[in-house]
Amino acid sequence: MRTSLDRSEITQKVRKHVGALLKSPADFPETDLLSAHGLDSLTSVQLTLYLEDEFGVLFEDDELSIENFATIGSIVGILDKKVEE
Repeated sequence: MRTSLDRSEITQKVRKHVGALLKSPADFPETDLLSAHGLDSLTSVQLTLYLEDEFGVLFEDDELSIENFATIGSIVGILDKKVEE
């Protein structure tokens, strides 16, 4: 696992990939619902696979919840915990 990333670096990587998936900059507040910006079930799966690969983590079934993946802030929160493990 890559433990050298701090929260701001994690946020930057998540924003960049969310923007790529949405085909527009993800420069909105961390608390905005991603679904309001166009993230759907397919792009959610793509995002999850990217996050696991990029950060060297594996999300357990109980972690794959709407709450954990609703906003950039919630994604960064769970990643921040997982990269520390």
